[in-house]
Amino acid sequence: MKNADSIWTISRYSRDCLCQANDINLNKLEIVPCIVDGEQFTPGEKPSELIEKYNLKDTKILMTVARLWSGDIYKGVDVTIRALPKIVQSFPNVKYVVIGKGDDRPRLEQLTKDLGISDRVVFAGFVASEDLVNHYRLADAYIMPSQEGFGIVYLEAMACKVPVLSGDADGSADPLQDGQLGWRVPHRDPDAVAQGCIEILQNNDKRCQGEWLREKTLATFSPEALSKKLAQLI
Repeated sequence: MKNADSIWTISRYSRDCLCQANDINLNKLEIVPCIVDGEQFTPGEKPSELIEKYNLKDTKILMTVARLWSGDIYKGVDVTIRALPKIVQSFPNVKYVVIGKGDDRPRLEQLTKDLGISDRVVFAGFVASEDLVNHYRLADAYIMPSQEGFGIVYLEAMACKVPVLSGDADGSADPLQDGQLGWRVPHRDPDAVAQGCIEILQNNDKRCQGEWLREKTLATFSPEALSKKLAQLI
């Protein structure tokens, strides 16, 4: 890397980690961010067949799309589960849909039982890429208090006009534009996650305005924006 003329990475966070770990000059790096296809991830009505499938009628829906591997607990699904009892106090009709598979699922399912909220959490399992957009459309909020190098899922959710919550010390600063487009909270703090979820569900913040979210997201993270960035760098 020290011999390279230029190094490209996906976020400021990844850039800073790379430079610190490898003693690389910061000026050698350029940010080439992840993107979202705004023609694939589009807003729409909540699909009635999925509401019926997951028993979500008349509920407020929180959602996470993530691997459920024991080596990836940084995704924060357990933190969101721990936040649910506090969220329920303000929104008794809330449910949490977890999309993904992995060996950590039994631990997470047991956690819901230990907290007495197993009826509030839907483990949807693996969902194929082509079916993800309809699942995003179910959500009133996309919640992933994580430690990401970037976090493409935040872009996918916002392109579907869904407000988002992330951790506050990772690469999600880029897709969330330093908190201008979403909530950033301490990623292992259930109380902070609960408060952020409550604020989103109250729907009184500009960051909940779906059309504005989608517009701002695609302005910076669309294939067209990437093409312009690559042309500039090359």
